[in-house]
Amino acid sequence: MSETKEKNVTDEMTSVLEEIVETPVEEKKKGELVTMVDDKNLLVGERQYQLVKNYRDGFDADMLGERFSDVLSRYDYVVGDWGYEKLRLKGFFRSDDRKSNPEQRIDTLEDYLYEYCNFGCAFFVIERTGGKRSNANRKKRKRPKNKKVTNQAYTEEKKVAVSNQSKKKPVIKNRKPKKETTSKPKEQDNQGRFVIRQREE
Repeated sequence: MSETKEKNVTDEMTSVLEEIVETPVEEKKKGELVTMVDDKNLLVGERQYQLVKNYRDGFDADMLGERFSDVLSRYDYVVGDWGYEKLRLKGFFRSDDRKSNPEQRIDTLEDYLYEYCNFGCAFFVIERTGGKRSNANRKKRKRPKNKKVTNQAYTEEKKVAVSNQSKKKPVIKNRKPKKETTSKPKEQDNQGRFVIRQREE
């Protein structure tokens, strides 16, 4: 009886292990599904975008879908540039968005292409047209609490009358007279002014 139980347990274990090996591991899918509505409009997941610029046929819907992540959904524009046969995506905000950093606005696109992309590389620009941008991944900025700043003095100060005794001038000790130097003494007239003598010839 113990042998049949061992065989049953062994058979059950091998069947469970075979099931585990046979079922493929579901790979986590990266990216989004890109659907072209027409030649200029597209859907990335459920978000609506419009193809604004397609320089040197840089737009590839399949590669955009593979590389797109939720972080890019917070931007108004997404720029894709090609380097070494790989697509790189970068997000930009509108030019009039005051909350964003100046280097993250779309009007700095030329600077970005010049500084960070290969010279003359193929690129594309898509603009979000429908729906609100996602704020889930947006950094929350800490705003300083409103602190009351008072530039006034403490109003209930003690006021003391100033006495006339405190207005006396301080006494300065007499200074010792300086010793005369060996240089020529300067002549002064009777009123304490200097006199310029004429040169004797």
